[in-house]
Amino acid sequence: MSNKSKETEVKKMKGRPFDEFRCFYIKDFRKGDSIRVKDESKRFARGVVTDIDMNNCLIHFKTADCPENITTIDKIISLEGFIKNFLDT
Repeated sequence: MSNKSKETEVKKMKGRPFDEFRCFYIKDFRKGDSIRVKDESKRFARGVVTDIDMNNCLIHFKTADCPENITTIDKIISLEGFIKNFLDT
């Protein structure tokens, strides 16, 4: 995927600065944080935050299977600080 199409895809996505229940705020997230994210199968995926897009309120993260993922704050199940080997467990 080219950078231009990636940028277009990100521009289409836009999140809110907080989740539905106001448990998480975009400013709570830091690079290296360990997160659990709802996936399509209604389960969760473990991830590590790689970047935070404050302008569009998007969270970039990596999983054991994919190095580049993007989500909105509404799909975050849990947020913890850095946990060593989080993706391996």
